[in-house]
Amino acid sequence: MIDPITAFAVAQGAIKGIQSAIKMGKDIQGITGDVMKFFDAKEKVAKEAVKDPKKKYSSDTSQAMSTVMQLHELNRAEEELKWHFINQGHSALWTQIVLERNSIVQRRKTQEILDAKAAKNRKAEIDEAITMALCVLVAAAIFMLVAWGVISMKGKF
Repeated sequence: MIDPITAFAVAQGAIKGIQSAIKMGKDIQGITGDVMKFFDAKEKVAKEAVKDPKKKYSSDTSQAMSTVMQLHELNRAEEELKWHFINQGHSALWTQIVLERNSIVQRRKTQEILDAKAAKNRKAEIDEAITMALCVLVAAAIFMLVAWGVISMKGKF
């Protein structure tokens, strides 16, 4: 898994690639690869910045400051990208991208909830199976002890 600092560097590199391509007059099709790299890296920064166990911050506030500043810079770059799409006459395309992104996020969150419920149910099933197996073993042990007792008592009478 990529750490947020590396993801931020990748996002910055993608931003520079996009800006360079725009200066060279490339159209939307010409910057698609860099745009995808940018969004991938931005998402990684957003998700991993608060979970990075390797990065040692001196305080929670410094971690928050780092995260917020990185996301602020990436959000500003996304806003510039949006305006580039609009200025190139592709505002409908930008709207479609945002709508599809929101749809994908919603589907992913729904799937994560379903997966968590399925995992919880599976754990409950396993726990129930283990409990049943232990009950059968205890019942079998009791049956064996009773049978042994009956057999050993039969020989005394």
